Amino acid sequence: MISLLNRCFTRIIICTKEDEALYDHLKDKIRGVEIHLNGSIPSIKEYDTETSKLIIFDDLVLESRKVQSQIADFYIRGRKAGFSMCYLSQVYYGIPKSIRVNAQYCILGRNLTKKDLNMIVREYEGDLEKDELIRLYKRETAEPLSTIMIDMVGRKIYRNLIEYVSNL
Repeated sequence: MISLLNRCFTRIIICTKEDEALYDHLKDKIRGVEIHLNGSIPSIKEYDTETSKLIIFDDLVLESRKVQSQIADFYIRGRKAGFSMCYLSQVYYGIPKSIRVNAQYCILGRNLTKKDLNMIVREYEGDLEKDELIRLYKRETAEPLSTIMIDMVGRKIYRNLIEYVSNL
């Protein structure tokens, strides 16, 4: 996985509240990793537009509107500047809508409440009926650490990022 990240992106930018051992490990093992602490978000303008970059926003859902606006700017303008974005959160509906609607993928783990699952399913309903999508989610996330990934553009659902499960 580490070598794959190294081949895909020239820079990996991690924005997080606190220093974490995992991110320090990545910085030691992968060239081009930078870490921004305390909710600090760099400007898109700080980076070239010619290379592929990954920016990860880790657990910043409780940060100020100003910070959320800076993050939303990446989701709205970042692709044209060579960015791929990842917003990590335990609270899906805490993520501002401007970010959610501009995301291509949504990865769901098995820790969702019934209420959140119902709301998310309504948001991503396609050809699958709501009840079918809920059954699919429960089946595919039954094992610990399992996820489903919803590709909003391709209208497909994957288990654990790579195993195709269904059309949306």
